[in-house]
Amino acid sequence: MVAQNLNSKELVLVAGLSKPPYVIPEEDSGFEVDLMRGIFAKLGHDISMLYVPYGRTYETMKQVKADIGLTQIKQGGVEAEILSLPYVTYQNVAVSLLKKSIKLDEFKELKSLVVVAFQNAKRVLGSAFAEATKQSPLYIELPEQRNQVELLLTGKVDVVVMDINIFKYFAKLLTGTGQMEKMQVHNLFAATQYSAAIQDPDLREAFNREFVKFRNTAEYHKLLEKYDMTKGGGYYFYNNSLPR
Repeated sequence: MVAQNLNSKELVLVAGLSKPPYVIPEEDSGFEVDLMRGIFAKLGHDISMLYVPYGRTYETMKQVKADIGLTQIKQGGVEAEILSLPYVTYQNVAVSLLKKSIKLDEFKELKSLVVVAFQNAKRVLGSAFAEATKQSPLYIELPEQRNQVELLLTGKVDVVVMDINIFKYFAKLLTGTGQMEKMQVHNLFAATQYSAAIQDPDLREAFNREFVKFRNTAEYHKLLEKYDMTKGGGYYFYNNSLPR
């Protein structure tokens, strides 16, 4: 699959799987996918999605000469000059069951807890987190994030570490309601803003311009509601009182 030039009506976008509600390959949708589809439609382009294993988006984009790679960041090895404006923010949190009354304000308090996190969390979340979890009675990383939520709901772990929107998605899938009123959310991590990698400078400039306008439309806010995101102009921040 090879991308077309800027005048083409179809662009090839590469996305890592699977990060619901951001990217849902089975439905060819998700917040990021629908956002891109809406923006590029306004620029006169259709999009075709190519889903690849997590962490291989940029490498695949270069290999197949795709137009765009989603959810990219300079720290991931992408050249800064090809990155768009940040279009989505992921917010990692630690979540525990409210009934356990776990106090968790600092990384060092993880030392006494059974923790499950997403794959490569120790590398992504920094040395302080890695050092604290090294002393935990049990620390595991799982590639399938649904399993993390299941372990928490069944009381088999004390804490899960993952993006809050991904947690809410799987909690709702597993329980029907999400039961966020039974959860305690611990804000230990800074938010991470992600851009799109767009090689063509004209296409990148057009995307940036259209994204700024799109953020102020009713269509954009409907996307936030559809995927149960907190509204905030494209950037989502959380405290312990999360909307359900």
